[in-house]
Amino acid sequence: MTNFTKCKEIFLETLKESLNSREIENIFFELLFFKMNWERVDYLLNKNQKLNPNEVSFFENSLNKLVENIPIQYITGQTFFCDLLIQVNSKVLIPRPETEELVHLILKSYKEDHPKEVLDVGTGSGCIIIALKKSLYNSNCSALDISKAAISIAKRNAELNNVDIDFITKDIVNYKNKEKSWDLIVSNPPYIPTSNKKYMHANVLENEPSLALFVENEDPLKYYKVISNFGCHHLKKNGKIYFEIHEDFADDVVNLFSINKHFKCTVHKDFQRKNRFIVATKNE
Repeated sequence: MTNFTKCKEIFLETLKESLNSREIENIFFELLFFKMNWERVDYLLNKNQKLNPNEVSFFENSLNKLVENIPIQYITGQTFFCDLLIQVNSKVLIPRPETEELVHLILKSYKEDHPKEVLDVGTGSGCIIIALKKSLYNSNCSALDISKAAISIAKRNAELNNVDIDFITKDIVNYKNKEKSWDLIVSNPPYIPTSNKKYMHANVLENEPSLALFVENEDPLKYYKVISNFGCHHLKKNGKIYFEIHEDFADDVVNLFSINKHFKCTVHKDFQRKNRFIVATKNE
């Protein structure tokens, strides 16, 4: 890698079997911004600049990791979510664009009156609850996860983004808090059946935590059942549960709530026009 033009060419050539040229360029420029703080225009102005040994080492190591299917976000250790910098590693999921939509959907409902108590179930990196707290600054926000490693990262991200959140290391399946009730519960729980693994990209399967992605084929609604039951006992009147869901299970989740007369459900689509979110409002 003599200069940045050659560096880019090597990336395009090395990764062409697994990614298209646009994807490779996006990755290259993301690494360039991370290492050099260069935008694309800076690259055009400096593309013939020679790389120093430290820069050569960084881009070579990054390319080797990409060849090994390691996601760019785990290479840089960070990503952006709702315009917030979020640190990530292989102990937490990489936030998806659909989950940003979930946050926007919630914020549309609370433009004026902030919910007093908010709970994020399965917080992972903390991206959802942190983005919510940034806008719902009058709300008391809590976040729960079974993983100590995930909670550690979420706490770091809360500090990084200057928000105050109460983090709880518990499994929602057996979490009990008789004295507490919430106005808003949000969750992006594991919802991909294990049978779908064969359709997924290697960089997801080999790197992201299975615990946060997959549920057993025999009980794909496991966490929706648990959280809806939790909501029956701990959600205030007119409180809401916001779920991200598998597109194939929208009717099943709605039916789950229809059995319980306490809730009214609506289904919302994502930017791909797929059923992706459910809002359940407690009416008594």
